[in-house]
Amino acid sequence: MPVTELKLLEKTEIWVDRVGLDGADLNAVAAVVAGALNLQPQEVLVVDVRPGLLVLDVLRSTVQAGDVAGKGQELLHALGQVPGVTVTPATSIHSQGVLGLVELDAAATPGVLERAAAMGREVARRVARRALVFASGSEVRDGLIQDTNTPCIVEHLRERGFSARSGGVLADDAQAVAGALRRAVDGGFGLVVTTGGVGAEAKDCTIEGLVQVDPGAAAPWVVKYEAGQGRHEKAGVRVAVGRVGACTIACLPGPNPEVRATLPVLLDGLESGQEPGMVAEAMAARLRHLLRAGGHHPAKE
Repeated sequence: MPVTELKLLEKTEIWVDRVGLDGADLNAVAAVVAGALNLQPQEVLVVDVRPGLLVLDVLRSTVQAGDVAGKGQELLHALGQVPGVTVTPATSIHSQGVLGLVELDAAATPGVLERAAAMGREVARRVARRALVFASGSEVRDGLIQDTNTPCIVEHLRERGFSARSGGVLADDAQAVAGALRRAVDGGFGLVVTTGGVGAEAKDCTIEGLVQVDPGAAAPWVVKYEAGQGRHEKAGVRVAVGRVGACTIACLPGPNPEVRATLPVLLDGLESGQEPGMVAEAMAARLRHLLRAGGHHPAKE
């Protein structure tokens, strides 16, 4: 049977109608319901009891489809074994959202779950090919300089089979960057690419924003400076790759030649299934090679 994790989306209640109650232990009731749904006892709570009605709440944000689908009769049978609980042929279960799968006919459940898994795989495939591209910096936002990176990246992504578009310009503020990245993740994008804001100046805060969203993001150094010297308020220039759920977030430098150099490295790494740390280090290595080869100073933004 396919295993699919489903979000409950705040629809977490299970209603048991026309059930008899006479001195029932509600902890025992919650425990047997949890057992029937392959949950931990503490993950189910009785939240309402009325004559002929029992309401339980699942204290989780996700469930495995195979653990709940078609489990209605098993759940009712388990309830009927609890002292003080009477289950009759008239007793029924009602739930909304994902938990409505409990009401499925057990014989039909495998086919339903297989179709749901296939739909999930298709959705994941489409999400993986949706990309959002951000420029950064007040100089871009205020029109002082042209954003040459976003059109270049969008075109390259589309050539690679992505559905790509611009996400606008990120502010020089780590909190604002983090907020924009979270919205992109929640918006169902599988790849988010930012350019600029990875240098050593105080205003460079794209990577700091990413780390707020993914504390484990890989952010290798490209070149290091002495912090506090001139405009270098930080220790150097980095690139970064992180992952939040199904979304990969990559922070590229700002200069267009460096974007053109690192973008193929990023996409090749992702398409070959490399982890974020390996992809980020390959990007940094590419920029270090450019620095050694031509005396170029990457991402001094």
